[in-house]
Amino acid sequence: MSEYRYDVIVLGGGPGGYVAAIKSAQKGFRTAIVEKSFIGGTCLNIGCIPTKALLSSAEAWASIRSMRDFGITIEGASFDFTKIMNRKDRVVKQLRGGVEFLMKKNAIDVYAGSGKLSGTNSITVNNDELTSEYIILATGSAPSRPPIPGLDGTNVVTSNEMLSLEKLPESMVVIGGGAIGIEFAYLCNTLGTKVTLLEGLEHILPQEDEQIAAELAASLKKKGINVIANAMVKEISDVPEGKAVSFNLKGDDENIQSQTAELVLVATGRTPITENCGFAENGITIEKRAVKVNANMYTGIAGIYAIGDVVGGMLLAHKASAEAAVAVDNIAGIKSEMSYRAIPTALYSSPQVASVGLTEAAAIAAGINAKSATFQFRAIGKAVAVGEREGNVKIVINIDDNKLIGCQAIGPHVTDMITGVTLAIENEMTVQQYAHSVHAHPTLSEIFHEAAEAVMGHPVHM
Repeated sequence: MSEYRYDVIVLGGGPGGYVAAIKSAQKGFRTAIVEKSFIGGTCLNIGCIPTKALLSSAEAWASIRSMRDFGITIEGASFDFTKIMNRKDRVVKQLRGGVEFLMKKNAIDVYAGSGKLSGTNSITVNNDELTSEYIILATGSAPSRPPIPGLDGTNVVTSNEMLSLEKLPESMVVIGGGAIGIEFAYLCNTLGTKVTLLEGLEHILPQEDEQIAAELAASLKKKGINVIANAMVKEISDVPEGKAVSFNLKGDDENIQSQTAELVLVATGRTPITENCGFAENGITIEKRAVKVNANMYTGIAGIYAIGDVVGGMLLAHKASAEAAVAVDNIAGIKSEMSYRAIPTALYSSPQVASVGLTEAAAIAAGINAKSATFQFRAIGKAVAVGEREGNVKIVINIDDNKLIGCQAIGPHVTDMITGVTLAIENEMTVQQYAHSVHAHPTLSEIFHEAAEAVMGHPVHM
């Protein structure tokens, strides 16, 4: 390896890339990382972390408004949107500084600039060619921009621009009912914006359990969000009120409807970044705009691996980090394969939504003899005590061997609590084994134990 400047170069500094760099350095490899923007990538700088910081402010405001239910009166409460945004910036800066420190601590060379694969053993950045025996591609993703007329007009933004708003819009139309669209819809609605949420498919959260999605839609509507499914957006145009979003309901092409608002957020998903990166020119296979890899995260080109959003699938930070560990293990000669059996999802609206594994419908469609059972938060003592009774947890099992194969949850703090059942599914535990795990009382997490008991036919508190 002496002819190469580095042992491993990572192209992209997001939660896949910087984890890959740290793990490479920990294994003794001379490591470099190339990042065109800020270390930490989309998730830390313009994604997961800043949105959660903003949502925490919204949740605090919602909590203040519900204090009367707890016998507490708060007079004259208000919020300052500028200070909310400033707090978000401080959170991002602190965490980014932590990752930058980890780069120094692990003796990782950081190159700031747009890197490009210039050969099967080289990356070019800022006219400097870096060479390495191994390269890990982790270029991430960018907001998708569907071909809607008027999309490039003023006051039409993506999630990136939402994080730098100087003031809250009085009204907003959100195009896209996935996690990104729902989180921003909930955030702005909680702070006083009039929000309409348009989803082109039959229900919001189209990748999630249909029952869970329906319950979330009902909850959002109860909060005042105008949720419209099967809405096929035709055009965004300027009107005196600001912007008009024209759409028709699926199957009703002649009846064009319109929603007007001050701001339009386009939240129609994200697309892997593979263009202008030198991938195809150096033999990397691109399928459906993503880099093709095998279970070892190997591209098929000697020494080149790829991880994270750029390989497609579930575009999640924790999936990228897990893939990073697999790629580095294989570079180090430790045979490792990525398992997607139990990758949890998390949505931070109120109520929260979390899931892992298969839905019952997906399991049956795959030929699995599956069944499920649901338990309600309103029957959990801690949920009643803290005033968080909305939602439920559904457990899905394979009837043939009683193994846990899926879980879908909606309710308080389910994004934090999904980890326990994720561990059970990943390790192919039976529902009996999971139910034998004692859950502390009184806690919200008891609901997962109760749902497991329910799927076996003998719930205690139902």
